Amino acid sequence: MSLMQIPRKIEYALRAMIYMADRPGGIARGSEIARHEQIPKYYLEKVIRDLMRRGLVHARRGPGGGYQLARNADSISFRDIIEAVEGPITLNVCTDGSSSCALQPSCRMYRVWERGQRVLLEVFSDSSLAEVASSKSPSDALAAAAIEMAAAKN
Repeated sequence: MSLMQIPRKIEYALRAMIYMADRPGGIARGSEIARHEQIPKYYLEKVIRDLMRRGLVHARRGPGGGYQLARNADSISFRDIIEAVEGPITLNVCTDGSSSCALQPSCRMYRVWERGQRVLLEVFSDSSLAEVASSKSPSDALAAAAIEMAAAKN
């Protein structure tokens, strides 16, 4: 079965940014991000460079150095991150605004691609880094519940 998939580069960028957002004002070392998020270190460095070029990440050199968000997590959307590493988001060639498809004037699928493009951009634009970073993973929720139950028994 073939899937429409988000490229690894985007996934790595999103995971690295969520990790940094979990440390408000704090700094995360590249090796720490790579290890925790299971991202190959050489690939993480490439992704971080793209994020830095777009003003989403700052690097701090020296002892205690590392990477940190360049803006508040609530002002960074998934769209910002995706476009920083991959460029403009385009569902299909006919939705990129260039009208390069010769079939566009009579294409019966165009309305579907156009609607999909709008919805996709809306979802990525409305999903803030802060919102995702503040949510807990299922394993985090289970661990918190276990701690609560243990504390209640004591």
